[in-house]
Amino acid sequence: MKKFFAALACLAVLACQKAPVVEPEPEKEDPTDTPATPPKPARTDCILSIMSFNVAVDNRVDITGWKDRKKAVIKMLGEAKPMVIGFQEAQAHEITDMINAHPEYGWYGIGRDTGKMPLPTTSYSAEESMAVFWLKDSLMVLDKGTFWLSETPDKLGKGWDASYARTLTWVQFMHKATRQKFFMFNTHLDNNGKTARSESMKLIARKMDELNPDGYPSFLTADFNTVASDAIFAPIKGKMKSTRDVAPVSDRNKFTFNGYSNPKSQIDHIFFSGEGLTPLTFKVLDGDYGNKWISDHYPIMATYHFEKK
Repeated sequence: MKKFFAALACLAVLACQKAPVVEPEPEKEDPTDTPATPPKPARTDCILSIMSFNVAVDNRVDITGWKDRKKAVIKMLGEAKPMVIGFQEAQAHEITDMINAHPEYGWYGIGRDTGKMPLPTTSYSAEESMAVFWLKDSLMVLDKGTFWLSETPDKLGKGWDASYARTLTWVQFMHKATRQKFFMFNTHLDNNGKTARSESMKLIARKMDELNPDGYPSFLTADFNTVASDAIFAPIKGKMKSTRDVAPVSDRNKFTFNGYSNPKSQIDHIFFSGEGLTPLTFKVLDGDYGNKWISDHYPIMATYHFEKK
């Protein structure tokens, strides 16, 4: 499996140079995977890799505190090397440690309670950010922003019956090698408010149309605190697909939330839309990176062919 991801990472960094396509080594049979082989990309295609990861707030408890997890998280990022990452629950010192270890990434995100960029010097309990990371050599930022999941999305505050203020971070990118444009949307739905989760998805669907009227390819990553079969996803299912469901190679039966004890549910998802995108893989990164529990969620990562026009 590691060789497979290494091959994909190399393709992403090389940014679609016109060279013979390197076939990934056949995977060993896994009962949780769909026994299929991704289609061969054309030479003008690019591999995009998208990760969603609830990195978990630093609660300073043995094993689950950031000081016990950060080396494993940093190692995981170095091995997976996704082109774009949507983080949930990322705090200032966590972001700082990850960027210091991987300066090849740029990032953007603002605090959900203050609307300000988190500072590295703030305390461990600093507010959360729905930070987006990207590989600077591969991508150019064209635009970016944040809105709140509430009745007043342009203002600070909680929405509906939510327990916390919730935000969505969006970034429009251009892939430097192909000049292709695409959007990344990253969020975290409320853990308690059922109405908030439902209304948030309606808001997200409207905002995606407003921000992307030209219909560029888009990705939506999140800890949705909801399984994909729930009715709250109806507003986006007409326009987006779940990569878990349609990728020819997929860990579709693996859980993503583990609660620092046992895998329990599938509440982390990556949706995509747009012409020229062909899903390849969907993986739950539940390997050993030096700490069994790098978070109370496993990272999920998807890869796509991004056809050059």
